Amino acid sequence: MKTSNLRRIGLTILLSVCYANAAMAAYEDVGVGARVSGLGHAYTAVADDVYSVYYNPAGLATLDRPEFGTTYARLLTGLSDGSNPSNSFIAYAHPIDGGRRGTFGAGWNYFTLGGLYRESQLMTSYSRGLFARTSPNQYYVGGTLKYLNRSVGGTSEAGSGISNTGVATGTPDPVLQHASKGNLDADLGFLWRVKPRWTVGLMIQHLMEPNVGFSDNDTLGRNIKFGGAYKTPFSTLTGDVRLQSAPDGSTDKILAVGAEKWLPTLLHGSFGVRGSLSTGSRDFRQLSFGLSYKVSRMQFDYGFALPIGGLSSTSGSHRLGLTMRFGRPKQADAAFGEAILENLRDLAAVGTPDFRYQLEDLALYKRTAIDEFLRQAKVDATGGRYLEAADKLTQALSLKPKDARLQQSLERMTAVASIFPEVKDYQTDAAQAAIYEGSLDFVAGDSKSALRKLAYAESLNPTDERIERLAKAVEARSGMRREAPVADATGKAPTMGAEKVVGGTMALMEVALRERDFERVVKLADQVLQLDPSNALAYKRLGAAHYALKHNVEALKALRSAYKLETDPDSRKQIKGYLDALQSVIERGKRDAAPSTRVPEAKSTGLSPVDIERLYEAGVDFYAQGKLTEAAAAFRRIIESEPNNTSARRALDRVQSEIIQGGQKK
Repeated sequence: MKTSNLRRIGLTILLSVCYANAAMAAYEDVGVGARVSGLGHAYTAVADDVYSVYYNPAGLATLDRPEFGTTYARLLTGLSDGSNPSNSFIAYAHPIDGGRRGTFGAGWNYFTLGGLYRESQLMTSYSRGLFARTSPNQYYVGGTLKYLNRSVGGTSEAGSGISNTGVATGTPDPVLQHASKGNLDADLGFLWRVKPRWTVGLMIQHLMEPNVGFSDNDTLGRNIKFGGAYKTPFSTLTGDVRLQSAPDGSTDKILAVGAEKWLPTLLHGSFGVRGSLSTGSRDFRQLSFGLSYKVSRMQFDYGFALPIGGLSSTSGSHRLGLTMRFGRPKQADAAFGEAILENLRDLAAVGTPDFRYQLEDLALYKRTAIDEFLRQAKVDATGGRYLEAADKLTQALSLKPKDARLQQSLERMTAVASIFPEVKDYQTDAAQAAIYEGSLDFVAGDSKSALRKLAYAESLNPTDERIERLAKAVEARSGMRREAPVADATGKAPTMGAEKVVGGTMALMEVALRERDFERVVKLADQVLQLDPSNALAYKRLGAAHYALKHNVEALKALRSAYKLETDPDSRKQIKGYLDALQSVIERGKRDAAPSTRVPEAKSTGLSPVDIERLYEAGVDFYAQGKLTEAAAAFRRIIESEPNNTSARRALDRVQSEIIQGGQKK
């Protein structure tokens, strides 16, 4: 075919793209994303990754870590006119505070028809959950602000206009000569999580109906998309109804349904397969399928779409995509318990080698999932997010339903979360700090300490009736009762003003100790002791902080004061163990610092190698059982017999460190 003929064909395609009364409209929704392409672009209610910037910005609020995505597409390959339409997309989404304060997104979408015609969209999005977080977010809203720009490439036809009769005029075409048009636009999206597995979505595209005509008015009509999705951990069923503005001003109606299945492995990542069928107005019919491979934080996608109605002289559209996620998820990616049950249905026949291998994989996956849920629950709880922590414990318990200890932790966490779903200002507000610490102590099983700290909180904020409700819940579950204010050395109870200051400062001190801000612990403990010199707990915390700062002499002095003031026999025994361990550390430091006139004997002077090995194993067993004092004694006996035993010395240092710092857990 001659070059001039190719140009005329290209110009014909160009004109069909540019004018509203042609077969194709400007900014035709060709979609983005290789995974989404495999689902037939039925993504309005799925919207669970960075591509939500384009499909439904409300879905960005469901992300809890940053994501980056990019795709490249060759559209309608094999057209007889030789044109090469293509699409490129790049986007980034960044949750704020793990998504609790919404998510920002940004993207760039670029469509080109060879060198003849170009469209670009610069997008910025924001989304967040609606209403108070008294329960997990179920409603999300998001918006995308876009700058649209379209332009025509330089051609000889643009320099020579064509009349209505098809004859070249010899003068530049007033529309196509140096044609470029930009305008602002916006999209609006909603997402509703009806039930844990069911979601419904709504997307309004081209909300501002911008004019993108080069000379005459060419308004983009609004597109409205409704979607529903059913999602389990490893599968998705989704459907969309799209009402799209057609080039002739009418409305095209398109129905698309898709399905996706993930096949996880422990050693080789996860594989995904998907497919879809779409049908609609103007004889539109299309088949799509896709493949994915996900490993660690990277996901590779391929999508293919083939028209089977209307336009048929093409070998289809191909998309390649890459998605990257940054950081560890702060929320569960999926309900692992349900995931395991779902995959149990696909096990091989009982007794076959494949069955045994699959069962081993699932058992390992189950243990990994439990550990991950417990880790996430701890992160949420120490961040004051008790409702989210309860959700993680619920999912961990679904994998290990007979674990009585886990059941008890969940019951306590749920009791706290039902009254205080989240405590935010615990680092700066004394009353919030007391509630925070009291809640954590209650969940850990230390109801006595929890009641004491909640009493602090109530004295600091007597108008908050929730504190009283939580204290009663602790009493009901533990059988304990709150203590009356303790009298000082003179026999008089502290005044309410002093009690509030002491209680608030103690609460902030506990938070600082938990966060290992030891300098602040020393400062706050000194403030408490100036008002209440008989506060044994303040001396205990002061000793732990000094030890962590390697101020061993000051730590010993503080612990001795705590020992004199403590009245509880168990606590006195505990402090005595701290004192013995710390005294040993100080004495060893003095010996190491003193000049030596002889070389220590390298070989055993008392215990045989077999005795030393058995004693070391006993120390390890004591440590594993939480019997730190007995473990320290075992390692100390080894060092007395064999001073050069590096393993025993390191083990003793670790045990002694935990003994000293263990005071913060009481």
